[in-house]
Amino acid sequence: MNNTENMKVKARLPDGAIAELRLQLSWDKDRELYQIALTDSSENVTCFPATDLYQAMQALREHLETQGCQLLCAGARPDVAPSGMSRDMGGGRQAYFLQLGKQATELVDIFAYADPSVVGTVQQQRKFVDAWWASWKAQPPNRGHA
Repeated sequence: MNNTENMKVKARLPDGAIAELRLQLSWDKDRELYQIALTDSSENVTCFPATDLYQAMQALREHLETQGCQLLCAGARPDVAPSGMSRDMGGGRQAYFLQLGKQATELVDIFAYADPSVVGTVQQQRKFVDAWWASWKAQPPNRGHA
């Protein structure tokens, strides 16, 4: 079963200006293939295929970062990442807000708008997620919910 969704998201350009980007999300659950297609102002399309939308978003973000741009979406926050179950069952569209030392409980759509002051690079996100895992594993076994 193939599905597509067109959307517009915001990005911060190298000069600090905010621009709107046109994305097309597509997924084929039978083949477990997800893709984000970016259409630029010249109608050129760049595709970012992956095993889930979060991974495709990371590839899109890395592409934008090489041009000095940042995607202004919740999935671009260093403190946001999907669970394995979210990635397996929902294609990584929903992700958790993470707080060091606490269990993640609050979900957000990775394409929801995020203020420029809270987004980061893919590398910053990976480092924060690693730090979160380390802080979570360091908690006592009876830690319960945050």
